[in-house]
Amino acid sequence: MLEKEKEKAITREVMAAVRKSKELRSDFLALGDKLYREYPDVWEKVKHNWRDEWLPKVEVRVSVTSKIRRSGATSEPIDVHSR
Repeated sequence: MLEKEKEKAITREVMAAVRKSKELRSDFLALGDKLYREYPDVWEKVKHNWRDEWLPKVEVRVSVTSKIRRSGATSEPIDVHSR
């Protein structure tokens, strides 16, 4: 359950960054670079107006897989003394 909640939280944060990138017309996530590397012919067609016309229209899919390795739990109970 904690892993799923962590995945949801990370997805929300990444999507917030994507929205801000589009809003600011700033490609700080390097989506244009990924397009250039994977589809250079497409990049040549859109590179001159990438930030203003194409970046706001980019569809981004986020897939997060989380694995909690250590929960911080101990095998021994904590000994608490009151004064």
